[in-house]
Amino acid sequence: MLSYLHIRGLALLDDVALELGRGMNVLTGETGAGKSIIVDALALLRGARGRAEIVRQGADAARASAQFELDAGALRRLGPALDELGIGEGREALVLERVVGRAGRGRSVVQAVLTTQGMLERVGEQLIDICSQHEHHSLTHVARHIDLLDAYAGLDAEAGAYAEQYREWQAAAQAAADLRRRAAEGAARADFLRFQIEEIERVSPEPGELAALRQRAVLLRDAHRWAAFARQAHDVLYESDDAIAGRLAILLDEARRGADSSRLLGEIQEQLVAAQVACEEAAAAAARFANEMSFEPGDLEQVEERLHELETLKRKHGGDLEALPARLTAMREELSQLDHADAHLEALDARAQELLDKCLQRAAGLHARRAAAAEGLGRAVEAELAALHIPRARLEARVEELPPGQLGPRGLDRVEFMFSANPGEPVAALNRVASGGELSRVLLAIKSVLSTGDSVTTYVFDEVDAGVGGAVAEAIGRRLHAASRQRQVLCITHLPQIAAFADAHFRVEKHTQAGRTITRVVKLSEDERVEELARMLGGSRVTTSAREHAHALIAEARSTPPRKKEPRAGRRAQASQS
Repeated sequence: MLSYLHIRGLALLDDVALELGRGMNVLTGETGAGKSIIVDALALLRGARGRAEIVRQGADAARASAQFELDAGALRRLGPALDELGIGEGREALVLERVVGRAGRGRSVVQAVLTTQGMLERVGEQLIDICSQHEHHSLTHVARHIDLLDAYAGLDAEAGAYAEQYREWQAAAQAAADLRRRAAEGAARADFLRFQIEEIERVSPEPGELAALRQRAVLLRDAHRWAAFARQAHDVLYESDDAIAGRLAILLDEARRGADSSRLLGEIQEQLVAAQVACEEAAAAAARFANEMSFEPGDLEQVEERLHELETLKRKHGGDLEALPARLTAMREELSQLDHADAHLEALDARAQELLDKCLQRAAGLHARRAAAAEGLGRAVEAELAALHIPRARLEARVEELPPGQLGPRGLDRVEFMFSANPGEPVAALNRVASGGELSRVLLAIKSVLSTGDSVTTYVFDEVDAGVGGAVAEAIGRRLHAASRQRQVLCITHLPQIAAFADAHFRVEKHTQAGRTITRVVKLSEDERVEELARMLGGSRVTTSAREHAHALIAEARSTPPRKKEPRAGRRAQASQS
């Protein structure tokens, strides 16, 4: 249920908070006080489009936030969406927030997780259902009629299982279509892949080979010069009669003779030893380098040819030879798929057909049960309408099969509610033929019938009493109060006959503060309730007789026990027998 609602910067509502309870919550107040703006805030939390003009003058944004206490059923229905949002702990108290900026931009938040308006709508429509003269979210949208019939027939679980199977079939059919398209292009693609694989395998580059070959090529291009340098260096350092190593040895012998007698001669001896070691190592390196520089005619050409192969391969495949092994693996896998496309396609087609057959079988079962329940739903709603003073109304839940080949996510059916308020007149689409007052009562009748099976946790009725009064208003109040035994009800009304049934009564007041109009919402005590009902009965001048009448209305509302619901299984059994 909706336990807390906070609205800021929305039209007349500068900063308003409501703490709501179970049962029937009623909001009353003068016309224009801002009651319907509260419904607008709930519509935003339900995913309705936000417009910049709703932002209060002087505010940067309009904000609506609400906390819902969820029972096990609501948690089960919302589980997939909350899993998708990554919301794990603390689901029992779910917070939604919607921000509409003056510049048109806004935010949608579920349990402190920033999300899309579409995801907020997906969550919000499971929590709030709004019925008003202008917003009939679930009842005048034909696409929702099938959900309402399924709720009445107890088919929610079966319809959900079908929808999951339908998604699997669609995925399998799409995979087969994708592979079929690739197979049509497959011959040319396979030839191309084979050519690239053969080229990479023929060149077969080694890790680090390109850098090593570049260094080798530099040396080979000046091989004669570097070989001559190496021989000369070895000769000067070690081989010639006056080689530096020999001359250093003579100096070292002389220094050793006086090293014991002079500290400086000792230091010279150490430096000469180091120089002799360095000289011998340099000579040895020069000899090794000279040996390495021995080459056969054509070595440079071979290195440059190999370099050209590697550079070409590098340009063709993205400029990174180190990534070629992974690319080669991917190309081999793709080629294998193309080479075996027929077998893969046959398996995918078989899987898709298997899933389609299961979908058709389950859809046929859904159709049979919907058709059986449709008449029962119509009769149940008509009985409610009779109690609401439309005694000879007719409502038909029309179940039509889709054309062959048009299996949909709901099965084989299209469901639409048809209505006639007058004897002898044919039924027609509900949202086209019902007047405002009639539509209000039809909406309430359907809600009353579905209150034990409908999945929404909170019903919002915004002036569904328009155009009625007297005994009809009292009947509406009784039906709203009965519905509130199963689901929380939030009702905005101008009629005292309805407000008398409230479990919690709020008055919406308009005030002027610092030259600005603001709206406040006050929860009424028992005495204040009587005064409010008396005002609604008698106008601006509250009389003693109006107060007495208000007391009588409240006493009458409390003395009538909630209407007992017929078990849903019994209703379905009757529907199947009819």
